[in-house]
Amino acid sequence: MSESPKIELVQAIEDHAALLALCSQRAYEKAAEDHEQTAWGPRGYKSAKDQLYYIEKLETYSIVYDEIIVGGVVVSDNGFGVKEIVRIFVDPDFQRNGIASTALSNLMEFSEAKAWTGGTIKWNTANQGFLEKNGFKRIGEITGDEPYVWYQKTLEKPEFPSIKELNEDMRRVTVEGEIVEKAIPRAVRARRGWQSLTVTEATLKDKSDDVVLMLWNEQIKQCKVGDHVRIEGGYVKNYRGMRQLNVGKTGSLITLD
Repeated sequence: MSESPKIELVQAIEDHAALLALCSQRAYEKAAEDHEQTAWGPRGYKSAKDQLYYIEKLETYSIVYDEIIVGGVVVSDNGFGVKEIVRIFVDPDFQRNGIASTALSNLMEFSEAKAWTGGTIKWNTANQGFLEKNGFKRIGEITGDEPYVWYQKTLEKPEFPSIKELNEDMRRVTVEGEIVEKAIPRAVRARRGWQSLTVTEATLKDKSDDVVLMLWNEQIKQCKVGDHVRIEGGYVKNYRGMRQLNVGKTGSLITLD
């Protein structure tokens, strides 16, 4: 039986950003090539500036193998015991050695969570196999122009708040419900600059209550009336006396199976 590779997860620092960006670019573009897709990666995948943002704002680690940074892991705390694997990547020169699986296992030993979630673009069947091999089970999809398959690994069943329990001070919200109404989208101007945005309101309902769910741009395509959905990493605010649930830029809107 082969031994797991000896790797170390190190808290990423500013000096790691450029190398993490290079490893990320090589990993994502090699995956696209392997799946006969044009060069592709998630937003900011080859940008040192974006890697630095993750280092400063999220739980970000460099994967060190034989004293060399060969990849990275980015984690988001989505609330109520749920953590999301935002990114996990290994430079192609070091793949197929069990490094990513070992990094994931090590991460779950010291980063406490009741459940871990994560997604992969739908065409990347290799990533789906990786998640399934490591104990993740499919729970749904993020639909839209670039559909993602969404997975969860449950260590202890998390308890999500009901919609009735949501209040305007809540951040990092994970909540589930059914889309029962959805308004016609409309164009609005961004508060800063001249960018044109598209927005609509939906009604998210569970057994306890309902709430206005704000949907912006790509999010509008990600759900329809009748869908049972989960919002991970959302937030609640009060607008003119009415609660509004927002997915936000770093949250996820998942249509559950």
